[in-house]
Amino acid sequence: MKFVENDKKIPKLSQSIIEFFGKTGTINFFSSFICIFIGILFGFILMVALDPGAALKGLGALLSSGFSNNNQIAYVLYNSVPTMLAGVAIAFCFKLGLFNIGVTGQVTFGAFVGVVCGLSGIPWYICIIFAGIAGMLAGMIIGILKAKFNVNEVLSGIMLNWILYYVIGILGKTVFNNKSFIDKLEPSYFRVLSGNALLPDMGLSSVLPGMNIGIIVAIVIIITLQVVLNYTVFGFELKMSGLNRDAAKYCGVNQTKSIILALCIAGACAGIGGYIIYANPYYPLKFIYSSDSNSLLGTGFDGISVSLIAQNSPIGCIISAIFLNYIEAASPSLKSASATYNLHYTELINAIIIYTASFSSFMGLLLRKGNRKILENFSRDKDLTEMEGR
Repeated sequence: MKFVENDKKIPKLSQSIIEFFGKTGTINFFSSFICIFIGILFGFILMVALDPGAALKGLGALLSSGFSNNNQIAYVLYNSVPTMLAGVAIAFCFKLGLFNIGVTGQVTFGAFVGVVCGLSGIPWYICIIFAGIAGMLAGMIIGILKAKFNVNEVLSGIMLNWILYYVIGILGKTVFNNKSFIDKLEPSYFRVLSGNALLPDMGLSSVLPGMNIGIIVAIVIIITLQVVLNYTVFGFELKMSGLNRDAAKYCGVNQTKSIILALCIAGACAGIGGYIIYANPYYPLKFIYSSDSNSLLGTGFDGISVSLIAQNSPIGCIISAIFLNYIEAASPSLKSASATYNLHYTELINAIIIYTASFSSFMGLLLRKGNRKILENFSRDKDLTEMEGR
């Protein structure tokens, strides 16, 4: 009798496991994991092809050097902060069916305004606000063009990136071209931030050297956006519009407002991320304002990769940003494993991961189909067992 009772419980447990692996979050996680695994596998194959004797050592360096000590952990985490904010700026708009390729300009413009505010003696918490407003205004322009005039956001975003690039160069050479802003040794750069314009560590540096409040700010923003998307009317309207704009319009969703607000929020996130790049007291950087140099920050483009791997999940952007920076941090260790491995070898592995990430939706579809088939077979076998029992 005991055996029969346990036998009845087993199908329920199996069904629960199958249903768990059929959830959207679980499928998205495994889709991204498969992409990452493929990228690392191809990286290992290339290591074997280039230097078979050092391949295992290189793989070990790739997988372990990012978190090999506290300094490395802090380096990876801090570099991940702007990238995860840029990623969530992409992901948030993707939920509405928009491709916010203007995120690069938003990051750069936010950094420019934040740095200028910091060099003017404004404290860090006000600088963050102004940087967010700068990014928001850049996003708003794209949103208004899309919502009011139906201008493709990809086209307007790319054009705005370069408009902001040259605007920054003009402002740097005219308005802010004085001793209090310009670096003495490199006139194309602003001075590094100092004093209260830098982010405080809030005791985090005692745990991990080089850490500051920037990571807390980023995580709070991302969790807030996750809640907005999943537990608010606005978030529901965004996702509905992204899935079916005609149905959303029929249900009374104000798409003009949704488009503009989504791009404003995304731009604010990107702008804050831009400022955080330059506000670290332990790794000070100079902002290139001159349009004679490449002053557009690549962090925005990295955000596209982060969003792809995260399957457009705000929380997933935290993990994918850390992972990509973790792999990138292994570059010096790979070089030490073998002279054959180029310092930019990790960029190739990242590129493969990103490329396979573009197929993650297709992988997710295959996983859903497979899960559905298993569940159908399970239900059919269960029905047959019950019929035989009768």
